[in-house]
Amino acid sequence: MKFVWVPTAFFATPVWAMSGLTAQADWLLPLLLLVSLGLLALLLRSQRENRSLQAYVKSAQQLPDPFRMLHDEITGYPNKLAFEQQISLLLQRDPAQHYSLLLLKIKDFEQINKALGRSNANLLLTQIAARINQQLVNEPDVLKLEWQSQHASVAHLGGVDFAAWVHAGRKQHQAEYLAQRIEHNVPEPLLIHGCAIEYRIASGVTHYPQHGTLVNELMDKAYQALQFHLYRFSETQVFSPEMQSYTDDKLIMMSQLSDAIVQQQLQLDVQPQLDLHTSQVVAAEVLLRWQHPSRGLLLPKDFLPMAEEMGMIYPLTQWVLRQSVQTLQQLRQQGFDIALAVNLASSDLMQMELVEQLQQLLEEADVPAESLILEIKEQALLADPEKTLLVLQRLRQLGVALALDDFGTGLSSLGYIRQLPVQQVKVDCSFIAGLHRSDTQAAVTGAILDVAKNLQLTVVAEGIEEQAVADRLIKMGCQRGQGFLYSRPFALHGLPSWLKQWFHQRNQ
Repeated sequence: MKFVWVPTAFFATPVWAMSGLTAQADWLLPLLLLVSLGLLALLLRSQRENRSLQAYVKSAQQLPDPFRMLHDEITGYPNKLAFEQQISLLLQRDPAQHYSLLLLKIKDFEQINKALGRSNANLLLTQIAARINQQLVNEPDVLKLEWQSQHASVAHLGGVDFAAWVHAGRKQHQAEYLAQRIEHNVPEPLLIHGCAIEYRIASGVTHYPQHGTLVNELMDKAYQALQFHLYRFSETQVFSPEMQSYTDDKLIMMSQLSDAIVQQQLQLDVQPQLDLHTSQVVAAEVLLRWQHPSRGLLLPKDFLPMAEEMGMIYPLTQWVLRQSVQTLQQLRQQGFDIALAVNLASSDLMQMELVEQLQQLLEEADVPAESLILEIKEQALLADPEKTLLVLQRLRQLGVALALDDFGTGLSSLGYIRQLPVQQVKVDCSFIAGLHRSDTQAAVTGAILDVAKNLQLTVVAEGIEEQAVADRLIKMGCQRGQGFLYSRPFALHGLPSWLKQWFHQRNQ
């Protein structure tokens, strides 16, 4: 939603007053005239709409109560009760036909209420309703709803929600076509008291009887489809059964996550990785956090699985990679030669542009590719092994290091792992905690380490919290480790200071 102030006094500027300007630039006068004519047309159209709609609403308010019971008091269009009555009668007469319910919603309309006040917002709402109706009223496949002596093809369900009923017998995808046309054509800016108001319309579609036979059932599913389409989790407006597994809370949270990058709510923590034999810091794992405006600090497990499930993970990965490469550039400028490890989701490996985008990031920052470690889980390899292997091979050709995360917990065969171009494996903390107290756990961890050694892979142990565990791992031949014994995760921007302090303590 955007408000742009348009100085209406500009329209009254005499042409002769611009003659001095034309002497400097012959093209300026035609351009100014063109802009002013466009704005004037927009203003006149809005004024005409205001006058006609105000007159109609005023006359509607003088009509008897039966009219008010079936029509919205703000726009004068048939309300939800009238819409449901018409549809119910239609389905009783001819239940074997195929129809579509088209649901429409004005996005972020509450901002208009706050900025312009309730009366102006209602006026704008009435104009938008008329524009939606214009797009539908001449369509032969859209049900006509009586509206005094005229016809209305849109119902105002209340708030900023509208609906139309479409016959789908002749054109199966007619409702989707109309939804796309309304989304594209209706949101032309409207002028209210010199402000050009921009807005968006989202849509949802359900089909009768495919998605339900009751009007309320179709409404609920159309709303789910609208929410998905509104937040861009789905390119289509049409309901699908998979959408039912998502609650309103999930949808709202994912909508907030889509804005979190722009609103700078995301932050990166880091946990160092050490060479267990020399105590030298060789790398650090980057960990994503979300400072949610109302739920507080959220860890990756609180939102990343949901983001991946709903197809939103790749933009987050791109942001993390960009921040990590910039940090590597700053570390090198300060004389620190360590690597940063970034986790990739399985769906990230389905993005063929990942390699080119990462190469561009590294080249622009003048950071060597080997300074970046990309961590993947074994489960990520199972979705599409051929495509995953191709992307990993291209990443390895680029020069970045690859690490297999949570090694030993997945289902991949050793034969497949042997084909992967990985250089490191990370042993899950479930195998590490209590290692020095349990011979069974030590035997399992030892077997995992032996497999990694036979594959000539560097082993990184996660979750080291006690010195006794670190000592045992050293005896077993583990090269690297990370955990609370060395440092809890802290803000990424504090890494240079932490490194200086660590080196100072070790050199004393």
